[in-house]
Amino acid sequence: MQETRRARLQAVILEEMSRVVPREVKDPRVPPLTFTRVEVTPDGSMATVYVMLLGALPTGDSEADVALAQKNQERMRNCLEGLKSAAGYLRRHLAGVLTIRHVPNLLFKEDRGLENTNRVHELLKRIEGEKKPS
Repeated sequence: MQETRRARLQAVILEEMSRVVPREVKDPRVPPLTFTRVEVTPDGSMATVYVMLLGALPTGDSEADVALAQKNQERMRNCLEGLKSAAGYLRRHLAGVLTIRHVPNLLFKEDRGLENTNRVHELLKRIEGEKKPS
């Protein structure tokens, strides 16, 4: 599959997921979420859809933040299970929207990009704080 065609396919899948899931997926395991990106394999057989839950991110290492992180991990696990169970429905929906012969299988994964960015930012703050008193 050509790179430009693959990029267009990724954009359409992302747009459709963002529109269809909040309105039509009624699974209680799927909370409000954001679809961050889609990656389609070069042969077009598989589409990996990255999701991020809406809500508070832990900001430090306190007990409350550890408990919040564990709760968010459980919510994400349940969300991914709910999306996996709805994958057939979503794939059929995509088949009606896309004008391609073979609709890719959908695989849902957690996008940890923002969480990793926040962690690096906090570590840099700590390093900067340790340098100042010297």
